[in-house]
Formats: sequence, structure tokens, C-alpha cells
Amino acid sequence: MQFYDEVKITIESGKWGNGLASGRREAGAPFWWPSGGDGGKGGAIIIKANKDENTLLEYKYKKVFKAKNGEDGRTKDQYGADAEDFMITVPVETLIKDAETGRILHHFTKDQEERIALPGGEWGKGNIHFKDAVNQYPNFYLLGEPGQKAEIILELQLLGDVGLIGNPSVGKSSLINCAAATKAKVAEYHFTTLVPNLGSVSVGDFRYNMVDIPGLIKGAADGKGLGNDFLRHVLKSRIFAMVMDMARFDEGIQETIDLFDEITYYVEDKFLSEAEDYNFEFEVDGDLISFSVYVAGELFMSKRVVFVLNKYDLINDEELVEEYQKQLVGRLSIYLEENGFSLIPEHIIRKNIFVTSAGTYFGVGEWIRALAEILKKTPVLALPEIESTEVFEAADEEEMISDITEGEKQVLVKNDYLDEVSSKYTNVYLIQNPEVCRLVFIIPRGNEEAELRFWKQMQQRGFIELFEQFGIRKGDVLKVRSYYEGHEDRYIVF
Repeated sequence: MQFYDEVKITIESGKWGNGLASGRREAGAPFWWPSGGDGGKGGAIIIKANKDENTLLEYKYKKVFKAKNGEDGRTKDQYGADAEDFMITVPVETLIKDAETGRILHHFTKDQEERIALPGGEWGKGNIHFKDAVNQYPNFYLLGEPGQKAEIILELQLLGDVGLIGNPSVGKSSLINCAAATKAKVAEYHFTTLVPNLGSVSVGDFRYNMVDIPGLIKGAADGKGLGNDFLRHVLKSRIFAMVMDMARFDEGIQETIDLFDEITYYVEDKFLSEAEDYNFEFEVDGDLISFSVYVAGELFMSKRVVFVLNKYDLINDEELVEEYQKQLVGRLSIYLEENGFSLIPEHIIRKNIFVTSAGTYFGVGEWIRALAEILKKTPVLALPEIESTEVFEAADEEEMISDITEGEKQVLVKNDYLDEVSSKYTNVYLIQNPEVCRLVFIIPRGNEEAELRFWKQMQQRGFIELFEQFGIRKGDVLKVRSYYEGHEDRYIVF
């Protein structure tokens, strides 16, 4: 099953137009002068949040989004036309994530908030910019920088203050229907809910969101049932409302308690795989129960926990309800003890048990009012996010230059880039640096003036000195790593 609260798309910004080298001479003008204009800017990829959007379904079929290239520069000091930026619209509460690393690049929280996902290319200068006291008639220009390409994940966050968690067919959809006056689909078979339902609950002037998570079963974290597609929405809730079907007695209780293991496994896999020191705790705060995660002694995540015994109308017997609560307290205590957690006093557990019937609205009003009071006492603790504004990531300085002579020289000789004689005295080095990459990619090949400017730029920015310190000599070959997808690495002679 594919659920379209998360989509992977490819985005590509536009190339900046090339500059132009041209001369201008008109009647009555005694001297020729440079008149080549700049290229137009390449279109950027911009992602914008819109409160009127509520799904990522638009990106189910269209997966590639590309901005247009800027126009090349023109004669008579005319610049090429700029390309329009390409706008992608997403709902508020959408994450942008790097598809390769999973790193969170941005989190949209406000309507009309914008983020430049990929800027358009730069440079593309015409020869009108290079006239100086020494060179009155420059005959070179700079190429426009290629656009950038990336794969990103758009992930819609369903921010429910209360997450209804439970096995299939325990009545979660029915509960959200009567608590929030929604119309979620219900039926007598498992997995009726295939996408989360979000409803708004009003208690006086206080409002909160409730999300109905599709039924989880033991092994969901390993892909069983509907898999773990929905576990991430569970973690966005401030209260875990563990819903169980009273008609299933002991079996229903144990299945619900087992879901704590699924949540634990998911948190470990998604957030704690590289953490060396972490632990899970069940804690008591006054009359409230919290399920918390600590990393290196610092609080990482904390969720309130309540238990909802649903379908009272099928029991309609106070003695059976009392027995059910007693069994829940006993089974939960065994689970806590077996997993090394501190025991929770019985009276605290009982204060966080609510008996409801979605079919007859029994106990629903009391339950939603209690949830409102718990939320007022519960601070918002978001999962940590990693912001990144870097488009390119440079290698560490010690990794910026690598001697690749042994493996690369034979390839260059074979492809006639080096001849046999000169290759004996030549070494080959891999240069990994975004700034060097940009400088190399905007040089028009074969233009001596442009190449002379390139080496001056390299000198001014300290790269020449760095290369010489590493032992690179005149005549050695530099293989400059390309940071532009679809463009091969470039070779230059030092």
C-alpha cells in the first residue's frame, strides 16, 4: 500500500544563461568597446505552504519538476531574460527531507511560508564587466552555472494533539466521529481506515485536534498489517490514547499493551540508531502518566498516556467493567516489570482509564473534557529537526585533495588526455570543493583570457597556495569533482 502523505520527487533548478563577448561600434564612435550582456538567471525551485492545501496527492503521478533556463546574453549591452521560478505548493505542516540521508531540511508551519529548495544557477557574465585599465577590450565571457538537481521527500505531518492508537476494529474511527463530529468511514471488518482521520474537538473555548491512526498490530514496525507508515503520526501526538475493545477481554488488553513495543522499535529505528546512550521510561507526573525517551540523560520525547475501554454498550455490566480494569492494571504492571520500568501505582492507572461507547456516546463527553485538561498541563515537545541551508557540502579540508595518480593516469593516457612521455612526470589529484567546481564550470574552454582570470581567482582565494603545500606541481592534472548531477567531473592542468 502507498500512502500519499509522503512523496518523493525530483527537482531541478534552471541554468543561468551564458554571458556574451561582443564588440560595439557605431557611426561617429571612434573606438570599439565591449558590449556583451549577462545571461538571465535560471529559475529557482521554491516550495510554498498554503493553508488551503491538505494533501500531497497532486504529486502522486507527476514526480519531476524542472525550472526553465535563463536566456543567454545579447549584444549592445542587453541582458538575457530571467527565467521564472518554479513554485511547488504544499500543505502547512509539511516537511522537506533529503531523500538520500533523511535529514530534515525545512518544516513549514505558517501559511504562505516559502523556502528556496534549489536556487537557480549564477554567474553568466558578459564581457562588459571585464574592462579595466589594462584590458580595454576583453574578449571573453563566463558561462552560466548549471542548475542543481536533487531528490527530496515531502512529508505531511498530521499534528493531532490526541492520537487514537489501537488494533483494528476497536472503534477508533467511531470515537473520532462522535468526539469531533467527523464522518470517518467505519465497517465491521479490519483495516477499514486506510488513511489517518483528523478531527477538531471543542470543549468550551478550548479546541484540540484528534487523529485516528489506522489500526496497528503486533509487528507493524517490521511491516506487518499496514506496516509502520502511520507510526510517525503517532509520534506527533501529545497524548497517546490507547483504545481497546472491551468485548475482546484479555486478548484485547494484551494486544494493546504490545503496541508500546511497536512504538519503541520505531523510535529506535528512526531516531536512535546512532545514539549510544538512551532509555525509555514510564513516568508519573501528579495524576498523569507519561511515556518518555531520554538520550544521554536529556529528554528527547514525552507523551501522556490514557487508556480508553471502548464498546461499553456490548458489555453494559459494571462488574465486568471493574474486572476489565483490574485485568488492565495487572497486565500493564507485568509489562512494566518485565521490561525494567518503574511500576505505576494502581490508583494512578485507574485515574487514566476511561470507559466509552462510541455507539451510544456513553462516557465520551467526560473523556474529551479530561483530555482537554491533560493537554493544558502538557507542554509541546517537538521532535528535533536539523536545519540545513547548504546546497553543496564540501569535503573536509584534509579530504579536499586526494592523490589518485595510480588509478587515474592510465585512463588519461588511454583517452589521449596525456601522452606516454609527459605522463611519466605527471601526477593526478582529485579536488573536492564546491567553490573550485563553480569556478571551473563557468570557464569557456579554449579562451586564454578566461583561463587567465580563472587562475587569478584561484590565487586570490588561496587555492593555489593550498595546492602547492600539498605538493602539486606545474603540469599536474586536477580532476575537479562535479557537484552538478548530470555533469561529469572536469580535468584541468595545474
